[in-house]
Amino acid sequence: MRGQFIIKGKKRKGYLLIESLVSLMICICAVWTVVVMIKYVGQTRNRHQVDFYSYIQILESERFKFELQNVRSKDVRMYSPVTKKKYHMQLYDNMIRITGVKMGHIRALTAVKDVKWSRDQGCLKTVVTFSNDQTCYAYSKLSEK
Repeated sequence: MRGQFIIKGKKRKGYLLIESLVSLMICICAVWTVVVMIKYVGQTRNRHQVDFYSYIQILESERFKFELQNVRSKDVRMYSPVTKKKYHMQLYDNMIRITGVKMGHIRALTAVKDVKWSRDQGCLKTVVTFSNDQTCYAYSKLSEK
């Protein structure tokens, strides 16, 4: 693609204008790709955190008024006096799901790598590690049955 310029009878090698523009466009595309990837990673991190707090709001909501029955590291048994039903919360595949007695499930939180529940100071302590290794934790004040 190198062109030759003829100046006063001499041939000189150099870049053409089109070559410079193509190089500039390639550099712009590379920088743009890096910026987009950085934004995507940041949005994914924020989305996990928002989903986690939405999950905690479900646990603490007046809609169910969950009461703890049994808490183990990988599953929690709860009762809702509002719906008069028993619920089971557990890690299943890559999600936290809440099931009823007759099964069926609600996906409460997705992209979960690991979860640990425990009782701590009269609260349900939830520690969730997401697939991108981000960790979130919360203490939920739930009554005990």
